[in-house]
Amino acid sequence: RLEALRSINRIFYSLNYQDLPEYFEDHMKEWMMGFAKLLEYKNPILVDEDEELTPGPIDNVQVSVVQNLNLYGNKDEEPFLPYLPQFTTLVWNLLMTVTPHTKHDALATISIRFLSSLIGKMMHRKLFEGEGTLREIFGRIVIPNLTIREIDQERFEDDPAEFILSDMESSDTESRRKCTQELLRAMCRQFEQETTTICSEHVNQMLGQFAADKSKWEMKDVAIHLMLGIAIRAESAQFGVSQVNEGVNVMDFFSTHVYTELQETDMNVRPMLKATSIKFVSIFRNQFSKEQFGGLLPLLIAHLGSPHVVVHTYAASAIEKMLTSKVDGPNNTKVAKVSGADLKPFLGNLFTALFAIVDNLDLNENEYVMKCIMRSLNVAKDDLLDVVSIVLEKLTSALGVVAKNPKNPQYNHFLFESIAVLIRAVCSKDSAHTSAFEHFLFPPFQTILQMDVVEFTPYVFQLLAQILEFRPEGAGLGDGYTSLFPPLLTPTLWERKS
Repeated sequence: RLEALRSINRIFYSLNYQDLPEYFEDHMKEWMMGFAKLLEYKNPILVDEDEELTPGPIDNVQVSVVQNLNLYGNKDEEPFLPYLPQFTTLVWNLLMTVTPHTKHDALATISIRFLSSLIGKMMHRKLFEGEGTLREIFGRIVIPNLTIREIDQERFEDDPAEFILSDMESSDTESRRKCTQELLRAMCRQFEQETTTICSEHVNQMLGQFAADKSKWEMKDVAIHLMLGIAIRAESAQFGVSQVNEGVNVMDFFSTHVYTELQETDMNVRPMLKATSIKFVSIFRNQFSKEQFGGLLPLLIAHLGSPHVVVHTYAASAIEKMLTSKVDGPNNTKVAKVSGADLKPFLGNLFTALFAIVDNLDLNENEYVMKCIMRSLNVAKDDLLDVVSIVLEKLTSALGVVAKNPKNPQYNHFLFESIAVLIRAVCSKDSAHTSAFEHFLFPPFQTILQMDVVEFTPYVFQLLAQILEFRPEGAGLGDGYTSLFPPLLTPTLWERKS
């Protein structure tokens, strides 16, 4: 029966997604009374106290109810407004009963999203105004859902890909922490001064606990995430933070509490806190000066050597995003904050650390690391002649590995992009280097064409054409290109439509 109710709720969501149909508007009371009963429904027989991972039937039904409420809340449907106070209380009560276990993640995130959608709008301000209400939100919702759980620590160590997917700033995957930070930003939109004051009190208290006992690193982790929640007024995944809360001194907090964490040289000391600190740098990349970048780069490069996948992945992602950061240039243009000349002193250590990760076959193909390689090559294009041989050798080796079993499209794309950037940067300065590229790349290219690796064939043709364009005049095709005629003239290759 509960599964049938869940299906009904999902059908309700689909039918109301575009517009509020007249039928549901006329029968709003019946539906809302039914939703209220489901949110209050309890049945100990259907609750498995020993289960920590899989949601129970009641959990699934209540998630579907709150999704419907969230849909109506975001639409500001007038017939729904009289029911908002009641459902705000019911969803609040629901959040008070959820456990930290994974089985309640979906219920916690959708409930927090519902409160966020209300608290961030002026029309619902009266539902939440009052310092007591805001403090209760902090104490009973914000802090518990920002705190690292045992399952998070296990995922950090045993399933880093899943941890990164849920925690990385540009990821679409929702987590309790992401939804809670959105709740904080919604609170700041309506109650910025009060929220900032209350949050600062919690931050200072938690940092004090960490200072007194370094084993309580979780407290500092929560403090940093609280700052990430209240300090940001406007941001985008591509460009980072563009506007900050004037009541928060982001750079002072960084210098006092985040920078010191990055200076710790032992990579096994508080690795989750290191990852959070690197994430802080990545998110606030626009707020750092060019000189500060110069001080941060060696620290981030050092963290590429961390044995923890999450830490070295966050370090690679932070470096890549720093290299794309822009500042105002002449004539209303935007110029790179970090130039090739700025990056040149770090190139050796940077590529050594990045390719150490790529060469480690015990690690999964890491698209963030390969994207960082691509970006570094693109920024340092004028200074690559000294390292072209070793970089090309490493990229060719990586290509040989993935050609046997293509698994990660993003990683493969950035790998071929890195090779293309290297060809353009080096051969455009000296066409004689085309012979070196042909020497390294033709063997894996021939293997890819002979094995008919469909995912890679278009990339191979594009790179072959690129090298051919840079060949010295009068050099002819050479034996390498001539040997490609047999696989290129295979009929099946020409019959393929894509």
